[in-house]
Amino acid sequence: MKKNLFSVILGLATLFFAASCSKSDSAPPPPGGTTPQGNWIGNHNSGLGGPVFYFALNFQANGALVVSDNSAVTPDIANGTWTLVADSVRATYTYTGSAATYSIAGKYTTTSNIMIGTIGPGTSTTGAGVFSVTKQ
Repeated sequence: MKKNLFSVILGLATLFFAASCSKSDSAPPPPGGTTPQGNWIGNHNSGLGGPVFYFALNFQANGALVVSDNSAVTPDIANGTWTLVADSVRATYTYTGSAATYSIAGKYTTTSNIMIGTIGPGTSTTGAGVFSVTKQ
């Protein structure tokens, strides 16, 4: 009797172990487009209807950001960092050869290739204008 009970317990333990190791239980990979990583091109303005300027954002995988501003041909370049928290992209960047620092905040979704947001001086994300960019 003990031998049969031991065999049944051993068999069940083996079955549960094999089931827990099956490939169907592995977590699926995250869906594509879960970060804003890549090139985004559009424009920005003061938010008061003033002139519209070229604006491009290159969100890099390591949290680095390269901004090309004012002209597609001879842009002003800025470098900075970005983060994504829930659906909000936030970034701070400083222009090359200058102490001018700005920050942006924009809404990002995995189902849209358009990001709209605000720009501010220093670490503020408001007060300098608005932007709209499209994922390339």
